[in-house]
Amino acid sequence: MKKFFGTMGFLVLILLPAGPGFSQNAYDIMKAADERYMGDTAAYTLTMTLISKRGSPRIRELGYYFKDYGDTAKTAMVFRSPKDVEGSCYLAWSYDGGRDDDTWIYLPGMKRTRRISGSGRNGDFMGSDFTYEDMGGRDLSQDDFTLKDEEAVDGRVCWLIEAKAKDAKASYAVRLIRIRKDNYVTAGAEYYDRQGKLLKRLKVSGIKQADGIWIAEKMEMTNVLNEHSTVIEIKDTAFNIPLEDSLFTVAAMEQGRLR
Repeated sequence: MKKFFGTMGFLVLILLPAGPGFSQNAYDIMKAADERYMGDTAAYTLTMTLISKRGSPRIRELGYYFKDYGDTAKTAMVFRSPKDVEGSCYLAWSYDGGRDDDTWIYLPGMKRTRRISGSGRNGDFMGSDFTYEDMGGRDLSQDDFTLKDEEAVDGRVCWLIEAKAKDAKASYAVRLIRIRKDNYVTAGAEYYDRQGKLLKRLKVSGIKQADGIWIAEKMEMTNVLNEHSTVIEIKDTAFNIPLEDSLFTVAAMEQGRLR
């Protein structure tokens, strides 16, 4: 199952798989990380801080909700503050089997829902340094993987895996991803264009267990070209709690039922 913050990938929530010592190739490692257990449901608060090269940071607070239906994972987010983005919502349905995500965004000021598809998934998510694709995750069938090396991140040994996009129109041509050997948590990544130029860098920290599930409390994505960065932090985590199916619908966004 392709999970949120999939490269949110990134709000990396991972249950420790068994037997990390056996021999694995790059695809095996990425599959183990991709099939991580996130709980049947999850809810928590996100703080998103946008930091420009000059000027004061802009801080946004969001509510995040997740529900796993087996062959489909549904994610909903709502901006709670500040006023200029309050009520804006994001909804994603992610599927097994290589099918593209269904993704929508609702902007209350325009009173309309917009579907995000195709090249639109390469766009920045609400002015942040994460793309819509970053927020929704990426199916393994879209890349070729190579195990390049091992290296330490914050004292933990990681596999260094190269992911090359098969689609020439992908947001990033190449990603260098670090997966921790002890628990398959994504510990960081770099993102390159087709000319090999570094575009962005992801730093992951605050990796710990909550209710038996591995979480990354902080993700920082930096655009090295304009020196702008976005920091996402999570708090108030709750797993395997009742969440109504109706929360994960376009109607819930448009009727203001997400909080």
